[in-house]
Amino acid sequence: MNHNEFWWRFFPEKELTQVYLSTAIRSFAISLLGIFIPLYLYLELNFSFEQTISFFIFYSVIFAVATPLAAKFSATYGVKHSVLVSVPFYLAFVALLYLLPYFNIPLLLISALMGMSQAFYWLGMHLVFHHVSDHDHRGEEVGARTSMTVISGMIGPFLGGLLITFFGFKALFLLTAILLFLSALVLFKSKEGRVRYHFSFKSVLNRDHWKDSLFFVSRGTAVIANGVIWPLFVFVILGSYTSLGLTGSLFAGLSAILLWVIGKYSDHSDKRKIIRLTTIFDSAVWVLRAFVVTVPHVFAVTALAALTTGTREAPLGALEYDKARGEIAAYFVSREVFICLGRILLLTVVLLFGNLSSGLLFQAIANLAVFLF
Repeated sequence: MNHNEFWWRFFPEKELTQVYLSTAIRSFAISLLGIFIPLYLYLELNFSFEQTISFFIFYSVIFAVATPLAAKFSATYGVKHSVLVSVPFYLAFVALLYLLPYFNIPLLLISALMGMSQAFYWLGMHLVFHHVSDHDHRGEEVGARTSMTVISGMIGPFLGGLLITFFGFKALFLLTAILLFLSALVLFKSKEGRVRYHFSFKSVLNRDHWKDSLFFVSRGTAVIANGVIWPLFVFVILGSYTSLGLTGSLFAGLSAILLWVIGKYSDHSDKRKIIRLTTIFDSAVWVLRAFVVTVPHVFAVTALAALTTGTREAPLGALEYDKARGEIAAYFVSREVFICLGRILLLTVVLLFGNLSSGLLFQAIANLAVFLF
């Protein structure tokens, strides 16, 4: 790309800042839509509970299978190109999701596109961030990146709820598409050649990368509990997209402040002590979530969850990047595969028990796997 073009002047020069900006834009785009996907399938399109959960199970399977392919692509063409390639997959996913009420499109195809997009994006972004971040300040940098991401996505759920209410899902899909392309292009302000990693499929079988597998599985269960189970659970209580979006924004706002402050503090403190103490309270909050029955309960438990998440995530994320040594790409591939297994595990538990509360209670237990990390 021509770095002398007029529009490049509006993008930051520092590569770490480019990563912050890119993830912030993408977070805002995803936050507009992401929290509403399970509700769109279950309530708007009248898919059964089992079909909705199966959608996310298949997405997780494809995510896991595509991650080694994304690593090989990154090693060949560059990690920033992996982030860029994720965008067309997501746009295809969004387009088919929008067309689903009008055409008989296989639900598995739509979930596969989302899985492919996530695999290419996260593998590429983890490698980019590992390259540009500094070990001695990683808690602060993870906190800053996550905080900026959370802040940018803070109004996303609320705005997304308003767009759906007044303009429908079409307007939401269009805005998401535009922002996703912009988020990927920001990274290309810096040259791709400086961020490359070797990867071989054989390296995935290296058991040295499996020692934290149970912890990564618990990370996967948390993703599904927060992104699928909890929105479905609280929507029954709140009864509107706008209210659901408001709770998502409340969670984001409280978390953002703590992420920034605790991230910087953790670089000069015992990260594991912070994580383990917070995890006990975090598991207790997951138990409380399972017994929420009123609107005040929803907002109260959302505030508590924001406090525990905001305190824990920056030091926890920093430790994950610090452990990436040797075959860096293989480490992140193994990490993503086990996270996908966690997604599948929690969704399977919900299907077996036939209710959402079981998933929230299971997450309270799975959360304790951090003590093995």
